[in-house]
Amino acid sequence: MLSPAAIADQSLAPASAASATLAFPDGLVGCQDWKNFVLLTEDEEDLPVACLQSLDQPLVRLLVTDPRLIDATYTVPLSDDDRASLDVGPAEDTALYCTLTIGADGFITANLLGPLVINPRTRRGRQLVLTDSGYSARHPVAQLQGE
Repeated sequence: MLSPAAIADQSLAPASAASATLAFPDGLVGCQDWKNFVLLTEDEEDLPVACLQSLDQPLVRLLVTDPRLIDATYTVPLSDDDRASLDVGPAEDTALYCTLTIGADGFITANLLGPLVINPRTRRGRQLVLTDSGYSARHPVAQLQGE
């Protein structure tokens, strides 16, 4: 699978906004109307976190990262249906993200249960739900330190 930087480079390189759009035809789990996004990264730095900005709901921004930075053994099995929906061939790489949440208590958690899988060639994405995986939607990552 491709790294977040690889898909970000591909998604931000085109000149037109339409060609930079990442499309999730089924929307996201619980938010079926959130279908079109752009991936925003910091050009000057190679940070492990990016922002998935909704084009359908401009106030919606999701922090995302590669889940393998949190769990090096993290894998997402793609079914034939997933591959068909994403138009991904058997040997084709995909980009993989998980969403991050910063709680009021300062704890950062990752949704490893519902990864975002993106075909960088077609810019089609799909949120999967790994029901029998043992992963959590609130996997602890870190706690922000107060000043």
